[in-house]
Amino acid sequence: MRPDYRAATERDLAAACDLRAAMTRELSDSDPDQDDPQWRARFAEFYASRINAGTAALFLAEDGGDLIGMGAVYKLVNHRSEIFRQHAAYVTSVYVDPRYRRNGIATELARMSVEWAKAHGCVVVRLRTSSMGRPVYERMGFSPSSEMELEIE
Repeated sequence: MRPDYRAATERDLAAACDLRAAMTRELSDSDPDQDDPQWRARFAEFYASRINAGTAALFLAEDGGDLIGMGAVYKLVNHRSEIFRQHAAYVTSVYVDPRYRRNGIATELARMSVEWAKAHGCVVVRLRTSSMGRPVYERMGFSPSSEMELEIE
């Protein structure tokens, strides 16, 4: 099976939301539409504004016109990018319909995101992964970093 890959346009964002909702349901066993009915509008606005500004991209995988996977990347804005001009990108929402997994689709979507980051002057790419995705990213050369996180309730 050889899917078609392409960059998303604003017209694709509603369908991309469907994939992101499926990802959330699978990973957190919750329904984002029930938890926050406005998230889809914010998702679409976040990516539409950044795609139009040239600071983000969303990539899609299709099989016969059906969306079967996606991955997104955007440039981070922080002190390193603004003061030192060391731009970083964040890869997110890499998801493949379970019926199409183990075909290299997630790897290709992540690779496209990394290539986009390189082409847009980024010196580092960051992401957060599930245990299922970790081997994909490790094979690509990603490694754990020294970043830490504190959840504030």
